[in-house]
Amino acid sequence: MATGILSTVLLVAGVALMVLVHVLVVVWVLRRGFSESRRLSRVVGEHADQEAGDAGLTEEEVGELPCHDFKAELAGEEGGDCAVCLEALRDGERCVVLPRCGHGFHAECVGSWLRKSRLCPVCRDEVIVAGPRKEAGADGAEVAVELV
Repeated sequence: MATGILSTVLLVAGVALMVLVHVLVVVWVLRRGFSESRRLSRVVGEHADQEAGDAGLTEEEVGELPCHDFKAELAGEEGGDCAVCLEALRDGERCVVLPRCGHGFHAECVGSWLRKSRLCPVCRDEVIVAGPRKEAGADGAEVAVELV
């Protein structure tokens, strides 16, 4: 009978010890995971800033982006919105179309965005300035714009 009681006590003590170790391991992993994720997000953020050129485009580079007067009939029935200010684009407003991805925005909105970041606000593709600004719309040239 004493062996049965001793076996039961040892079994309960062993299970309690395993539960305690399990709880300590879970707490350790969670604490390490949170601090590691914060460190990792900081490192990834710094890496993204370095990849994006850290500072954005210069005033001259922003000025070289293709600019035109917005025409609703070319954008389709929906018209479109500027992804920076979230306002609708209206006929006659000055718009910039990014060369690589073709996304269009209000000229002022995307200019302020691109001076801070070299990435398109919609697709996060790097904006590369090809050459001098091409003015369209004033001379009747039509430009297709992808709006979101």
